Amino acid sequence: MTLEIALRNIEREVSNDSVKEPTNKYIIDGLSPKVVLYPRDINELSVIMKNVSREKLSVIPIVNGSKVFMGNVPKSYDVALDLSRVHKVIEPDPEEMVGTYGVSASFNETQEALKRVGRRLPIDPPLSNYSSIGGIFSCNLFGPLAYIFMTTRDITLRVRAVMPDGTIVRWGTGMIKDVAGYNIKRLFIGSCGSLGIIYEVMSRIAAIPDVTAVAKVDKELGLLITRRLKPYGVIIINGTMYLRFEGIKEEVEYRLSKLSEVSKFEVFYGNEADGLWYRLTSINEIFNYSVVLKVITPQAKLENAVKELPSDYLVKMPMIGEAYLGINSIDINTLNAARKRINDLGGYLVILKAPVDIKRGIDVWGIGQNIDIMSKMKSVFDPAGIMNPGRFVGGL
Repeated sequence: MTLEIALRNIEREVSNDSVKEPTNKYIIDGLSPKVVLYPRDINELSVIMKNVSREKLSVIPIVNGSKVFMGNVPKSYDVALDLSRVHKVIEPDPEEMVGTYGVSASFNETQEALKRVGRRLPIDPPLSNYSSIGGIFSCNLFGPLAYIFMTTRDITLRVRAVMPDGTIVRWGTGMIKDVAGYNIKRLFIGSCGSLGIIYEVMSRIAAIPDVTAVAKVDKELGLLITRRLKPYGVIIINGTMYLRFEGIKEEVEYRLSKLSEVSKFEVFYGNEADGLWYRLTSINEIFNYSVVLKVITPQAKLENAVKELPSDYLVKMPMIGEAYLGINSIDINTLNAARKRINDLGGYLVILKAPVDIKRGIDVWGIGQNIDIMSKMKSVFDPAGIMNPGRFVGGL
């Protein structure tokens, strides 16, 4: 009955095509929503949230759906909120070195728009070819370039969001230094839609370098040697190492000459290097496996963290202390043992993707610190508990 009341109120204020029947696209961990709501703009999004919140209907926001496998099994799932058309604006400001992007703009569209003014978004997240800005920023996804440019959360300057009760808010000012107290915008980046709905993001951007080179090395170099080479990013895929160098021609060639002193390599330049780099860092292939694990540790301990874990496909990002493992099968006991060992090394293990029977027996996030603080923040931002219920850390 509460769903019918909400839909009647929503249909009075939104466009005719904003209410849809569920399809297989919206199934998450075997659960299907009762209805799909498809807002056209921020006003319709606000109206929808105001009404679903009033009736305490559970909501899962989706843009492209490329990462719906992430998170714990939902506690409930009444409404799939399809954000794929709500806001696609991309507004670069090349002089101020910032960019503003709508939640439903794709990563590739954003990079193309920035490229036309000689700029770029300096992140290289997994699944970038299929991802929206909303998905990347809400999950705080990033790749090897974080070694130089920092994480997606770190480069975020401002967030506009729609809260669970439909209120439209803005966190941040667009300035590099803008907070003396709690940095609310940072809470939204990485909250995976559990606090509210990111509608628009402003972030720092970077210049396109004079020269880009990607060196392919058929062996893994040690961490200390790699650091001395001063790459902008490093990724190792099943034992093959790729190092990215940027800057003026003389600097890049000097770094490559230093690499030649320790190893043979094949080098790619310019557009070919960029295309190769973003294909590699998107790591699409690993998500074909039934289980995908992410390991985060201090840089020097990454090798020890992954060496005892089974893997059919292994991606390491040694300069930022992260690894991704694709596995065809694994049991909960093995996962728990690996998680304890990695915790002892000062890191943690996240289960990015797994069959539902595994997810029902374990918290996929594996982060035990500050759950009480997170719970209190959740109760402040989402007192009715309708946003992505149960899917975030600790079942929040």
